[in-house]
Amino acid sequence: MKQVEKINIITSPFGSIPPYAIGAVEKLWKSCGDYYLSKDIDVCFLSKRPKDNILDDKNHIYIKGYGRTGSWTKDFMLDFIYSIKALWKMPKCDAVVLNTIWSPVLLPLFKGKYKVSLYNVARFPKKQFGFYKTVDILSCVSGAVYNCLLKQTPSAKKQACVISNFIDTDIYHPYKEHKLPSRPVLLYTGRVHREKGVELLVEAINKVREKIDVSLKIIGAWDTPRGGSGQDYKDELDALADGWQIDWVEPIYDPKLLAIEMDKCDIYCYPSLADKGETFGVAPLEAMGLGLPTIVSSLECFKDFITDKVSGLIFDHHAHDAVGRLVDCITYIIENESHYLDLSKNGIKSSTSFNVAQKAEEYLLVLNNMLNFHQTGFDTNIMHVKRMEYK
Repeated sequence: MKQVEKINIITSPFGSIPPYAIGAVEKLWKSCGDYYLSKDIDVCFLSKRPKDNILDDKNHIYIKGYGRTGSWTKDFMLDFIYSIKALWKMPKCDAVVLNTIWSPVLLPLFKGKYKVSLYNVARFPKKQFGFYKTVDILSCVSGAVYNCLLKQTPSAKKQACVISNFIDTDIYHPYKEHKLPSRPVLLYTGRVHREKGVELLVEAINKVREKIDVSLKIIGAWDTPRGGSGQDYKDELDALADGWQIDWVEPIYDPKLLAIEMDKCDIYCYPSLADKGETFGVAPLEAMGLGLPTIVSSLECFKDFITDKVSGLIFDHHAHDAVGRLVDCITYIIENESHYLDLSKNGIKSSTSFNVAQKAEEYLLVLNNMLNFHQTGFDTNIMHVKRMEYK
């Protein structure tokens, strides 16, 4: 049975790979690639050049990337330019992993450079997958994304499988036992964008502070080029904070340093409103791994790893009193220390099954299945990839 020995990983034109940036997809594939390198599999990352003085090496080919413009049309064209350059520069390989919009469409022009291709379906489909028929594997990051894909493009069933996102449990693990302090610090990490519902969190804290002294730390980019909603939204959030100040922290691109900073906080909240934008939720899973009791909105993707009032809390972000629901979650955690400790312990336990080694091996398995049998090996009844054997 043939084995994949050389893998190219093409990431987005808008985000560099760690330690230079903290985008979820870039973190995922950098972790996967590093795992494969540790197993003596040849890996080449093709990614946005973070700085002019960062040079190519054996495992990295850097390409001129871009900041997001705020215009979908312009970003779409920048993705096209970047994808062409990445595919042109990539070396020959057994398998290529694709993470740009245009690379699956352009891939047939470079057929001699690879044997098997995998597109990481990290966002909800927008009826584009009819154009991705030449890609061998469509790997969805959650059951919600998989179901949406097949609803829009039933013909993709033979290509599609589910391999969940994951966290680096060597970094996002308990550094200490979290206990409820007298003045809890709530935390949000990630892009500070309107679709993330950060204003709900600020409004909820206003109400919680009427009885309990709490504060809020936000770690993430608010400017448009880095995926935020810009200065106006940041100013709006600052103005919304009634009688207190948000602790703003610039994005931390080194995962180890980010984990250390997150671990200083006490409760994590990710109030995303992006029903058709949020596909898994790596950030809250990282917080759970550290032992921070975690609150999320009721997006379907979060239910893959959070059970309400067991491993985290879920509030209905569509309710007319969504802020009140979030207030209830925060006070539920704070007013009873046993709730806090149980959520911390169960969150850690839930996060451990979403680790780098397990998911990287699943990707490798589906690539080897396709290389040898021209099938993913995905079993839709039990929702995982199975090893295939010659009969």
